[in-house]
Amino acid sequence: MFRRVMSWVVACAAIWGVALAFAPAASAADTEAIAKSAGQKWALKSEATGKYVSTEIKDGDNQWAKLRARSDAIGAWERFTLHTDDEGRTVSLRFEASGYFASTEIEDGGAHDGMLRARGAKIGGWERFALESLGNGQYALKGQSEGLYVSAEKNATGNDYGLLRARAGSVGSWERFTLVKAGAAGIPEGTTDAGSAVPPLAGSAAATTARIMSWNVCGNINTVSPCNGGKPIGKDALAAGLKERLAKAASYPDVIFLQEICEKHAKPVELALEEGPYQWDVRFAPINYNVDGTGLKAQKECMDADGYDRGAYGVAIAVPDENAWYQAYELPSPATYVNKDGVTRKAEQRTAVCATVPSQAAMYCAAHFSTGGKGWDDPERTWQKKQAATLMEKADQRGYRPVFGGDLNVSPPARNLDVLTTMYDRYQECAEKNGVYDGPNTKDGEKIDYIFSPYSFSACSVTAYVGLSDHYSIHGSVPLPAK
Repeated sequence: MFRRVMSWVVACAAIWGVALAFAPAASAADTEAIAKSAGQKWALKSEATGKYVSTEIKDGDNQWAKLRARSDAIGAWERFTLHTDDEGRTVSLRFEASGYFASTEIEDGGAHDGMLRARGAKIGGWERFALESLGNGQYALKGQSEGLYVSAEKNATGNDYGLLRARAGSVGSWERFTLVKAGAAGIPEGTTDAGSAVPPLAGSAAATTARIMSWNVCGNINTVSPCNGGKPIGKDALAAGLKERLAKAASYPDVIFLQEICEKHAKPVELALEEGPYQWDVRFAPINYNVDGTGLKAQKECMDADGYDRGAYGVAIAVPDENAWYQAYELPSPATYVNKDGVTRKAEQRTAVCATVPSQAAMYCAAHFSTGGKGWDDPERTWQKKQAATLMEKADQRGYRPVFGGDLNVSPPARNLDVLTTMYDRYQECAEKNGVYDGPNTKDGEKIDYIFSPYSFSACSVTAYVGLSDHYSIHGSVPLPAK
């Protein structure tokens, strides 16, 4: 990433805690890293101009990636994703064309004071906005750096027509915007809702054996986490850790379920896997938070690692590179919970990601369920049961052979919890033996990681090695009959 260094701006940024990055051209590394994310994309339509907000990535110098409400249609320059680093109290808008967050230029003067540019490398004070619902699907965006609303400059001319600026003290027509759903990666063009696409019908397939691995990588950690000594895991460390784990595995997988992974880890993991025997695609889906007072969801951000933005937090699936169709599915999740200190907190809105492998007529799905038990998201485990039902439904559709699993955050039925009883009744679990719904432990003396299929597994093992994580990985081989 190129940066123009201004010592006095950097000094002020250090005082204000503002994250700055001056980028005269899009960072190929960042745009490539987020290209396969299956989260909901949006476009912003101004009431003042009647047009969509665009990222001006062809402009130069301090005009690069400025935001203008001037487009009649939605394309790559208009699409963005919603993110939050404070559990949905504020949002940040990351634009597809630049790969960066909308930032409020509060140091610019005159007609450009408070101008918005999609050039924030990570979320700081200049990149946070409060979304205020105005009814009828319209919203105002209030910049958090100075407490001013974003306006679309309808009366400006030339290259400043429709310029977005955080400069209004109240909301009028120039401050009203509509958020329009604009699809997601992995689903057909023209499908606006990220979770609504239907996969193509499964075709015929020869008999084959699918080899699956599931691992919670513990990628988004904090200072009290046992993972990686309490330090956030960088992309290179995770890629190296995955290769080390594969070297210890009983068999090399051709599908991998990954949980607690950061969005920008996905591409480095894909490249690391491609040092092996075949080519891969790694697809990512974010976990969300509800945004205060809006009915919208924003993607939970991973903690920064050594100042590097790692993107959203969620789940991923690595599949053979023939994959084209993939989709994120929201899992039913509680809105809030009461933690162990008696404090009401927002609950993470959990997710699954599914991907088809046409040559196998197989649908693979990876998920991460809410944490159950007293003091956690789902104290009575009622939401986990709903999540299990949704996962089974999404994995088993359109004639595909379903193979699914992940970190389901609950012990098996043999250990006196019935959350997964229906799943075990309908499907075979990798480690299940002689009809006993149980298997080897995968974390802290519990089995909470799973792989399910309609067919009996020919092999199943747990690699009793945590490495960077606090989970063991589970590995299964399942013969898929000809279809």
